Amino acid sequence: MDSLQNNLRFMFLAIFLTVFATGLSAQHKHDDDHKHLHDDHKYHLGFGIAGSYLSVEQAVAPGFHIHFIRQLGAEKKWGVGLGFESIIEENTHSNFTVLGNWHPVDFLSLNAGPGLVFAKHEGETEILPAFQTEAVFEFNILKKIHIGPTAGFGIDREESHFSVGVHVGVGL
Repeated sequence: MDSLQNNLRFMFLAIFLTVFATGLSAQHKHDDDHKHLHDDHKYHLGFGIAGSYLSVEQAVAPGFHIHFIRQLGAEKKWGVGLGFESIIEENTHSNFTVLGNWHPVDFLSLNAGPGLVFAKHEGETEILPAFQTEAVFEFNILKKIHIGPTAGFGIDREESHFSVGVHVGVGL
């Protein structure tokens, strides 16, 4: 029962931070000459927390992710980078991913790519090929910082998961 209460608290925190961030972004004033809502920096460093539903284990567990992306092109609509995600529960799942990044519209960032998942099952660590994807809604709160809700999906041959949480990004 304590585990369920902790997971519910974690989900509540993630939802609260998303609502709070959306309120901050609505109050943020943009300069008239600002061409894009997303950051126009060469590099992007992103962090996130999420509640993740694991399909095989049929459990919700807290997780976090971090990614580093090099934005490409004059308009910074594309990028490549590396990502790491870990879902923390009885059998920790960690995923290292090579990411492709795309901004189809200024406030939405899509990341996806292949990787390797390191998962503990029955005391043994397995290394499996995997695929990870996430969508991030980006609301600028400062010139170099954005925050917003994120949803992700990961799959390997043993497990799949769906995550919902909050993302904070910094332009470098």
